[in-house]
Amino acid sequence: MPNRDAVSRLVPRGKLLLWLTAIAVSLLLAAGTVYSWTHAGSRHAPVAEVGTTVSSYAEAETVVTPHLPKDQLVPRLSTGVLLNSLQFVNAHNVKATGHIWQHIPPNFPDNIEIGVQLLEAEDPHCPKKVFEYPLGANRVVVWSFSTIIRQQFNYEDYPLDHQDIWLRMRPVDMIHQVQLVPSFESFPPWDARALNGLDPGLVFGDWEPDYTVWSLNRQEYSMLAHPGLANTDELYFNVGVSRGLLGPLLGRIVPVLLLAVLMFLSLFVITTDPDRRPISGFTAFAIITFSVSTVLVVAVNDNAARTEIGAAGISYIEYWYFTLYVMTLLVALNATMLLHGAFGKAIAWRDNLLPKILFWPLFTGIMFAATVGYLGL
Repeated sequence: MPNRDAVSRLVPRGKLLLWLTAIAVSLLLAAGTVYSWTHAGSRHAPVAEVGTTVSSYAEAETVVTPHLPKDQLVPRLSTGVLLNSLQFVNAHNVKATGHIWQHIPPNFPDNIEIGVQLLEAEDPHCPKKVFEYPLGANRVVVWSFSTIIRQQFNYEDYPLDHQDIWLRMRPVDMIHQVQLVPSFESFPPWDARALNGLDPGLVFGDWEPDYTVWSLNRQEYSMLAHPGLANTDELYFNVGVSRGLLGPLLGRIVPVLLLAVLMFLSLFVITTDPDRRPISGFTAFAIITFSVSTVLVVAVNDNAARTEIGAAGISYIEYWYFTLYVMTLLVALNATMLLHGAFGKAIAWRDNLLPKILFWPLFTGIMFAATVGYLGL
């Protein structure tokens, strides 16, 4: 009798130890995932995705000089930007409004047309002159613009992604060589994190601004090799933005977690006791119905996410959906094996305890691996 009492005390203690171990492992993996989320935005350095980042006239000259003719003086046009609004229209279109200005020195050649083209805008010639004024020996000409810019964004890390929105500018005059350079004299000493060039009242919605930088990029156009057409480095004004965590958390991740909780609870309906099955409703038809319903819900959310970002590849959020597919399949497989008696001892041990113990460590483990793979630690 004493030995039997000791065994009966050890059994629940061993079961409790298994549960505590599963909970500890799951919480540790979940904490690692959340840590990666919260530090995802801080890893994006203020460097333009296109071209060479410059923060002073000296750096700009270093970039453009090797591409300009040695036997000809190419005029520089100091160009500034102030963005008043930015709005994502869809996955690859951004509506932008703002002002562009240029400082025209007194010795600037009269035969060169001033102004800029926004190359990736619906109408590259959309900037409209609004006014000009004298500034010392120079004159400043100001244009306003409102247009939709089309860019190829990378949504691999969605919904914790970072994007670089840019204005791609070239001189209006395509015949005479003229080089656009950033108007650093219009701003304080350039600090990417100071968000120079953005209206302080600019509303980003679900996005948070990270930095603003200038860059210069050389594009080789075969058509510009013909006489009469000139080519210089293109000027980019770049705005780095990161998607806010709260919106994706509520809209994408919380529903996934709720579905995972429902699947976990379904494991407690699955039983090896024939007398309890009529009470719990554990039947083959119930298993199939639950699995199909779960797959449909996951598929709808997965399709909505792919439509939102217009991505051809696989994004980070889809690994959550893929994991739900896998967990749904495993839950259905577990129930089927119980009904048919396959792997009887392993599956039926402690009334289906092993699948319950392994559910959350497996789920959080896959999520942690996908998070580290996409976002890093």
